[in-house]
Amino acid sequence: MLNLRLPFPISANNYWQIVNKRLIKTKKARAFIGEVVYRWMDYKTKGSKSFNEDDNLALSVAAFYPIKKGPDADLDNLSKVLIDAMETAQIFPNDKQFRHIQLTRCHNPHREGFVLVNIKKCNNSFTECNHNFVIKGIHK
Repeated sequence: MLNLRLPFPISANNYWQIVNKRLIKTKKARAFIGEVVYRWMDYKTKGSKSFNEDDNLALSVAAFYPIKKGPDADLDNLSKVLIDAMETAQIFPNDKQFRHIQLTRCHNPHREGFVLVNIKKCNNSFTECNHNFVIKGIHK
């Protein structure tokens, strides 16, 4: 399992812009991706390893929103930006590897926002239990 603490993602609404009839990433998006790449390089120097292209993956994200965003910011708005940044950092080869994703909003007593990310290998199947899914190796 890989555990990471990363900066709070920018909004998906601020991720793309049109310039000369082309869709490009904004300056904020490029800065966020650069910070994720930098932090991943630091984690790698401490022994963390990337996942292989054959791995099925499960992702859990605990989002500690910055105070300025407030409690009404969309939780799902951060997932695409965060996953794309982690793929660019080469933590995993392709975001299509994710079979299971869990997002959780957490209370943040600090002004600065951040996310805690856990990625682990998993199998590709699940069973239904009381209208919830149970994944062997993730849920007990």
